[in-house]
Amino acid sequence: MTSSGKSSVRSPSRGSTWLPTTRLLGWFATGLAVTALGWGLGYTILFTSTYYLLLTAVVLREGRKLYHCQPLILTRRSDVFFELGEDVPVELSAAHPGGIPLTLTLRDDYPNGFTTDRREMRLKLPPNGVAAVTYRARPHQRGCHRFGDIHVRIGGPLGLVLLQQVIHAAEEKQVYPLLTEVRKVRSGVYRKLAAEGSHSSKGWGRSTAFSHIREYVPGDDPRWINWNATARRGKLVANVYQPEHGQQAVILIDCGRVMGVRDGEKTRLDRAIEGALAFAAMALERGDQVSLLAFSDRIKRWVPPGKGTRQLKRLIEAVYDLEADFVESAYQMAMETLVLHHKRRALVSLFTDAGNLIFAEELIRQLAVLRRRHLVLTVTIQDPLSKKEAGRFPEDEPDVYRKAVAEVISEERTERLTQLKRRGVVVLDVPPGQLAGSVIHTYIDIKNRSLL
Repeated sequence: MTSSGKSSVRSPSRGSTWLPTTRLLGWFATGLAVTALGWGLGYTILFTSTYYLLLTAVVLREGRKLYHCQPLILTRRSDVFFELGEDVPVELSAAHPGGIPLTLTLRDDYPNGFTTDRREMRLKLPPNGVAAVTYRARPHQRGCHRFGDIHVRIGGPLGLVLLQQVIHAAEEKQVYPLLTEVRKVRSGVYRKLAAEGSHSSKGWGRSTAFSHIREYVPGDDPRWINWNATARRGKLVANVYQPEHGQQAVILIDCGRVMGVRDGEKTRLDRAIEGALAFAAMALERGDQVSLLAFSDRIKRWVPPGKGTRQLKRLIEAVYDLEADFVESAYQMAMETLVLHHKRRALVSLFTDAGNLIFAEELIRQLAVLRRRHLVLTVTIQDPLSKKEAGRFPEDEPDVYRKAVAEVISEERTERLTQLKRRGVVVLDVPPGQLAGSVIHTYIDIKNRSLL
C-alpha cells in the first residue's frame, strides 16, 4: 500500500489545462537536428519553419480531437460504507462518445490518512467505449471521511499533448468498525453453540421453557434427565430449556485517555467497539434488550434498551465515529447514569483498559457497588508490548529496567483481576485480535449457565 500522506505541494496545472508530453518535447528536440541540417545545406529558415509548422499542425489537430471528444464521463463506485482495517475496492470508470481512442491517467482524491495500493492509474479507452480501473483503499480511522475530485490527464492516439481536467465527484463515506463477528452472529455461526451447554438451576432469571433434548453430558443437572426419552433411545438424554428472553444487557464503553493508545493500526477503543458490537449482536439474537452507554469525563452516547435488527443498527450508528478523549474517565458519573436508567438486574459489560483496573481505585469501588444489583463483566485487552518486555532476555541495563517494570505491571494486573473475580465480577482479559470472539463465547457461557 502506498503512503497515506498526500503531498502539500500541489501541481501548478491541477485545473483544466493543456500539457505537453515527453514525446512532444522529443519532437521539438529533433527540430534542432533539422535546423542543423538546413544550416549545412544553406536552407536554415526553410527547413526550420517547415518542420515546426508541420509539427504545430499535427499538435493542433490532435488537440482539436481531444477537445471535441468531450464530455468525458468519469464516475467513482465503491461500497456503501467502509470497515476499519479492511481493503475496499474503489472503481473509477470512464466513458466518452468520441471516435478516437484515448489514454487516461487518473488520480483520485481519497481521504487523508487512507492507504492505497496505487496512487496513479492508467486506462485505455476505446472509441465510443467504456472502461474502468480499480484500486484498493484502506481506511485508518472510523468516522465520516470525504473523497474529493477525480483528476484526469487525457492523451490522444499520437500522445503529443495532454488535456488535464478535474471532475467534481466529492462524496462522503462512513467508516465503520470491523463487523466480521457481527456478520457471523447474524448468519447463525454461533447458534449451535448457544443451544448447547450445561443448564444449571442456580441464578436469577432461569427459564423453564422446554426447547429440545440432547445427549446427557457429565455435569448436567440430573433433574433435567428425560427418562422416557432415555428408555426409548437406550442412552441418557437431557432436556434443554430455552434461556429466558427479554433480559437486559448493558454495554459500557470507556472512551477515556488510555483507550486512545494505538495497537498497530487500531486503537484500544477500536477493539473495544468491535467487541461491544459482537456482544450486542449475540444478545439481540438471543432476544435480550440491549442498551449502550459511552463515556469519558462526560456521557458521549446513550442508546436506550431495545431489541431486534433495528436496535443493532442504532448501536452501530451510535458508536461508529466514537473517539477517545484526552481526559480521565468519570466512572462514578457513568455508573450513576446506568443505575438511573436500569432498575432491573442486568448483565453490565464494561469495555475498558486493564490499566484502569489497576490504578483507578474509583473504578474498583464503583464496580463493587454495581455488583450488588447487576452481574458485571469487565472486558480488557492484554498489552502485547508489556508481555513481550516481560518475556524477553535482558542484554543491558535498560533491558533489565524495562523487564522489571513490565513484570511488576503484569503482577499487579493479575492480582487486581483475581480480586475482581473473588468479588463475583466476570473477568475477560484477552489478546487484541481475540476480543470480539471471546466476548461472544463468554456471553453464551453466562446464558447457558443461567447466571443472569
